[in-house]
Amino acid sequence: MTSAFPSAAPSDAGLDAHRVRGFLQRLTADGISLDSLLVYRSGKLAFEHYWWPYRADRPHTTHSATKSFVGTAIGFALDEGLVRLDDRLVSFFPELVPPDASEHLRAITVEDLLTMRTGHRVGLSGKTWRLLKTSWVREYLRTPVDLPPGKAFTYSSATSHLLSAIVQRTSGQSVYDYLRPRLFEPLGFAGHTWDTDPEGICSGGNGLSLRSIDFLKWGVLHLHDGIWQGDRILPEGWVREATAWHVQNADAGSWNGTEFVPSSADSGERPEGYGYQLWLDADGGYRASGMFGQDVFVLPRHDAVVVTTGSITHGKHRLLSGLVHDLLVPAFDGAPSTVADAALAADLTYTAPELSPTSVALDGQRYECESNEDGLSAISFTVDDEALVVTLDDARGRHSVRCGLSTWVESDTGVTTWQLHHSYQAESTRVLAAAQWRSPGELVLEWYFVESPFHDTVTIEFGDDRLRWHRRTNVNSGPTERPAITARLG
Repeated sequence: MTSAFPSAAPSDAGLDAHRVRGFLQRLTADGISLDSLLVYRSGKLAFEHYWWPYRADRPHTTHSATKSFVGTAIGFALDEGLVRLDDRLVSFFPELVPPDASEHLRAITVEDLLTMRTGHRVGLSGKTWRLLKTSWVREYLRTPVDLPPGKAFTYSSATSHLLSAIVQRTSGQSVYDYLRPRLFEPLGFAGHTWDTDPEGICSGGNGLSLRSIDFLKWGVLHLHDGIWQGDRILPEGWVREATAWHVQNADAGSWNGTEFVPSSADSGERPEGYGYQLWLDADGGYRASGMFGQDVFVLPRHDAVVVTTGSITHGKHRLLSGLVHDLLVPAFDGAPSTVADAALAADLTYTAPELSPTSVALDGQRYECESNEDGLSAISFTVDDEALVVTLDDARGRHSVRCGLSTWVESDTGVTTWQLHHSYQAESTRVLAAAQWRSPGELVLEWYFVESPFHDTVTIEFGDDRLRWHRRTNVNSGPTERPAITARLG
């Protein structure tokens, strides 16, 4: 999976493995869970590791790092004359603009969208946006624009979605198809997917899934000013323009009625800026960043790129950037040694939790659910080839998960997830699952959704021809558990 870059021991790439160890140990101490970590330095892949059950060949959701790929698409569109920075948003969708559209809405430009300075006081999260069944573009154009655009920074997944819609409207192709010959194929991407809205427009704020190595390629391409293996891929000058500090102290300031006033530099927060769909760091680096730890850190001063995918709880994601800069970046200026390389390698494991051989006397049983918030009507069990097949009936239909009884079992499932998975709901997704008895009357199901950060734990308590079903997840932007459901044996 790493043929794009020659692999090297950390010390051969000038990377101090002792400091890398310290970084990883600090993550563990702080409860920050990574799924993968890749470090590129001066043409070499100096570190690559995946934590079980994640693998090099699996794509991983990138969440809001998707925005930076939409920004890249706009860079191509500008170079090809499809759009201009000063083009007005409303000019692309005249049939959807409300008759009473405000002057603020009519004034929003492509550059305002790129820099998240649209004049909206409140940004719309993908968590909210993904639940809409109507036209996302129409809904955006109906949203009040409170302030003059081009002033205040308001981070919004909906804003990025409009950039995706503009690319599709002007090129006649989705962003996915538009980027295929321009970015994905030249860099050798594989296995990537992109969610779409109800109109078939690629979700601009989130929804792109990539292998970690392809995430890294995007970062290395930018590190090298858009040059890939001697060929120019990105338009000349785009990286410089996209990484300029168009917004100072992004996400840290207030509107005083006339202008945006950044927070004081003495606030204690690490200064951050915003470019064109990119976060900027005070040390000259920049990053594409997605919720729960999906990040590409481009570090020009060190000729380096760091990629993380993660399952980091919502409140701790911000800590990751600080720890990368405080503990991992110094590894580029440390004292590399083969002894430290060996110690780091000894620390790394890829081990699945052990399972005890388990038998269940549930084959053919079906439980009818009492009224519940999740709309779950029935829970059924069958045993098939050393797996417990758990089938759930709800408003979306009937969905099964195969749970291994002695080994972990991987399958596809359409089980309902959106309440616990940041509103993501795939028709089919990969899950690695197992069932184990915790006690004679308590069965635990572990579901790892291996192309995302989400790991669900279902506890089922049996007794008196009834069961109590309780489901929780490891990370979410909202509650991480659902109300317990009671069901009676049918």
